[in-house]
Amino acid sequence: MCSGMVCGVTTLVLGAALVIASSIVGFLVIPGIVENGIINEVILLNDTEQLERFKQLPMPLSFSIRLFNISNAEEVLEGAVPELTEVGPYTYKMYHGREVEGMEEDLLRYRLLSRFEFDPEASYPYSEDDLVHVTNIAYHGVLQAASELVPGLMPLLNLAMDGIFGDRNAPIAAIRVGDLLFDGIKLCEGPGIVGGLACGIIRDLSESIQNMAVQEDNSIEFSVMGYRNNKPGSLLEVARGIEDHFNLGRITALNGLPELLYWAGADVNMTGSPTVCNMINGTDSGIFHPFIDTEEPLYALNTDICRSVELRYQYDVEYQGVPAVRYSANEWYLNNDDGCFCLNRTEGVTRENGCLLQGAMEMYSCVGAFMVMSYPHFLYADMRYRNGVLGLNPIEEDHRIFLDLEPNTGTVVRGAKRGQFNVFMRPIAGIPATQNLRTTLTPLLWIEEGIQLTEEFTDRLSSDLLSTLSLVNILVPVAVALSAAVLLTGITIIACVCCKSKKA
Repeated sequence: MCSGMVCGVTTLVLGAALVIASSIVGFLVIPGIVENGIINEVILLNDTEQLERFKQLPMPLSFSIRLFNISNAEEVLEGAVPELTEVGPYTYKMYHGREVEGMEEDLLRYRLLSRFEFDPEASYPYSEDDLVHVTNIAYHGVLQAASELVPGLMPLLNLAMDGIFGDRNAPIAAIRVGDLLFDGIKLCEGPGIVGGLACGIIRDLSESIQNMAVQEDNSIEFSVMGYRNNKPGSLLEVARGIEDHFNLGRITALNGLPELLYWAGADVNMTGSPTVCNMINGTDSGIFHPFIDTEEPLYALNTDICRSVELRYQYDVEYQGVPAVRYSANEWYLNNDDGCFCLNRTEGVTRENGCLLQGAMEMYSCVGAFMVMSYPHFLYADMRYRNGVLGLNPIEEDHRIFLDLEPNTGTVVRGAKRGQFNVFMRPIAGIPATQNLRTTLTPLLWIEEGIQLTEEFTDRLSSDLLSTLSLVNILVPVAVALSAAVLLTGITIIACVCCKSKKA
């Protein structure tokens, strides 16, 4: 009897010790080791593969552009509603990197650098030599800027229109796709005497317009995307995540300043807190901190549109066998509820206070031209914009911004930035060719910048990190269960010994 009780007590004590030890090791020690391993894999340490991938993405991104052809151009010039047909995608391989200019203990300074290469196979049957009839964005941009800045000179400008715009002297023009996007449309090539005076004004204006550049022959070149092709962007200062992994990739300064200066309430002296619109929030969207909390939003600063974008968790997804969480920017994006995004500079269809309606954002302070950004096909936008043209079909899954992230590492496994660029076609005082136009927010094109991890990288992600997590999730409960079984055995032995003792 005594030997049985001793055996039971010994087994009980051993089981209890094993339960306590396996619980401590399994739920505290091992997860901490695994967590530290993940942190060391993802933060931007010197001489690591992660830092090298951060400097130069090892695979090209997909960059596609879809244009809106105006099929009833002649009627629109007489006041008809524009009928649009989406043309494309025109797809480019986007080689994306970061030019590092400085590195300190927990800070990294760099400029984004992208190079675009037309992909004829992915674009087929479309090519850069296609002609499309689109709203003439250079024409409207120059005239609208001039009408605001030098209204008294509009009669002079009207006399010089042929010299400025050449064979594209019209509100709607047939334009070669490659010229519009990257190669450039020439203005002021042979302006003449009167045109030369007007082109001098335009050259002054072009200094603040990112889509225009003065050439060596004194002509002016306009393109939608040329300013981004193989040209370093703004200087970003970000945290490397060494001191705090939750700060990994977080942008702390843009061009040396801790806040933006593009939107209403900007404080050039930095004497107070920035307005919501001028806050620098988030990363450059290529990297996020590990251990994503889906209760919290994520932010990404997009320097092309001069603002941060808030993304919120939507639902769980899977990509090539990797469990992920989807974040997106929905109707709250471009809702204009934060009044500081209202510049009250862009004339067109607006609210009574001059601000644009839901779903549209002025880009004047960002790009120097009266361009308006929206979601593709006016997704989430006020119906007055959508009903101003024919042929749009907004679809949430096809047209909103989204990111799929592996939540433990913060790795972006799939995602798409999307944005549509529009211009108000409207009558402009002193320019007869525009007098019959409806005031319409007219889409020019929409852009999708997409990323999808290749199978090679998803396999590496699964084998290097996720398999370890899965193994821990399996083995720890098994170890605790086996320890509990030993404890239960000891209890059973003691109970049996006590039962026999009572019977005796």
